[in-house]
Amino acid sequence: MHLASRFQRRVRRTFTLYLAAKIALAVLVLAVSAATITVTPTNYQAELGGAVNVNNKLTGMDKGFAKAAAPAAATGGSCATNVTFTDTSGGIVTTDVASNDYVYDIQIANTTQTPTSTCYKVLLTLTLSSGLETAYGPLYIATSSTPLAWQPLDARFDVGTTLPASPFSFLIAVTCQSGTCP
Repeated sequence: MHLASRFQRRVRRTFTLYLAAKIALAVLVLAVSAATITVTPTNYQAELGGAVNVNNKLTGMDKGFAKAAAPAAATGGSCATNVTFTDTSGGIVTTDVASNDYVYDIQIANTTQTPTSTCYKVLLTLTLSSGLETAYGPLYIATSSTPLAWQPLDARFDVGTTLPASPFSFLIAVTCQSGTCP
């Protein structure tokens, strides 16, 4: 009799736990079903394509678009006022930049093959999906008479308060203007 009583208590306790678990699960399902789900749409802008056309024995690295934290005055407006590759990194050639405008940045470096005392024009062209093109710049950079290789220089272009509607493409062209053009 004692064995039957223990067995009955164990079955009753197991059934009670099973029933409590079922009720808790049903309450959770009802709570989740009654919850409000909010969908927030996110719009993304994308580039259709881009080309970094840096030849003339230079290298280029696309650093992309970013908002300007502070204004900057234009530098490198002609071959006579170019920004020269120097021994110290951090050289910047730029169009006039206003705070909070979008700025496109490309890092250009000379190589062991880059001719000395040569001036280059750097031009950014944005093309909308409609085919409309807008040019920014030009900026002028140059090598010194005794350059060392791999001296980076950032070319920055202010493209305005908003980026063009997506999709758009961009082209960077670096062309030799004077000196020993390859």
